[in-house]
Amino acid sequence: MHFVGRFPDFTLALHSPYEDHSVGYSRASLVDHTVGSDQIGVSINQLKPGSVLEGHFHTYEESFYILEGCAVLGINQHACRLGPGDFGVIEVGLPHAWRNAGEGAVLWLGMTARPPEAREKECATFFAKNSRMAVAKRPCDSSRLKGPPLGHFYPGQITPSAETRQVGVDSPDVFLKTLIDQKLGAHYHRTLFVEYQPGASSGRHNHPFEEAYFILSGEVFATLDGERYLAKAGDVIWIGAGCIHAFANVGSEPVRWLETSSPQPPACTAG
Repeated sequence: MHFVGRFPDFTLALHSPYEDHSVGYSRASLVDHTVGSDQIGVSINQLKPGSVLEGHFHTYEESFYILEGCAVLGINQHACRLGPGDFGVIEVGLPHAWRNAGEGAVLWLGMTARPPEAREKECATFFAKNSRMAVAKRPCDSSRLKGPPLGHFYPGQITPSAETRQVGVDSPDVFLKTLIDQKLGAHYHRTLFVEYQPGASSGRHNHPFEEAYFILSGEVFATLDGERYLAKAGDVIWIGAGCIHAFANVGSEPVRWLETSSPQPPACTAG
């Protein structure tokens, strides 16, 4: 089972329970139960200039990667200023809030995963009475948070070092960087930054877990259960457990994507 969609075809809109607890916030769900997933959620989130998403918490694990703009993320009364390439994990039940801290819109990719005990239930979001206070004004002190929940990686940091190249693919011209896993505090999902150089490819394979890919730049041919697709920047791909898949960059530019897996697979498994 698989799904291929494109972000511009999804509508950014405000949904319950956010209507009464935000200003200028909207989201588009790219991967959820409607495409067949029961492990992974992927969404595009937007905050317009001067906008706020009040303090809240979820019954699922969440992570994010900032695509555009400048935001302040409030976690337990500590404020963290974020920009493109910043990412982090928000644990189950951890109060947090968002504020646009720039002149343009903030856009981020959100990834979610359910704890095993929540997979048979409807996951939910809750807002506290004092939720407006969750965005603090002082700088973030990571040492006072549980673990190191934040990080930064941008394509300009990619190096040709052999240590960064993925083992077990058909071409050595594949860059792999783990962004989110247990080391960062995620227990139920993992997110990688992947780059395929022109000519790079992976052989047909499958996994006992779900995967979702959000294409950041470039173009790649994806073969999913025998069907071939050309995925471009802004496209999202979801594959269910057991889906036989392969990728090939037959273009002249690198292709880059964010890849999320759940349940969290072994550290050496990707693609």
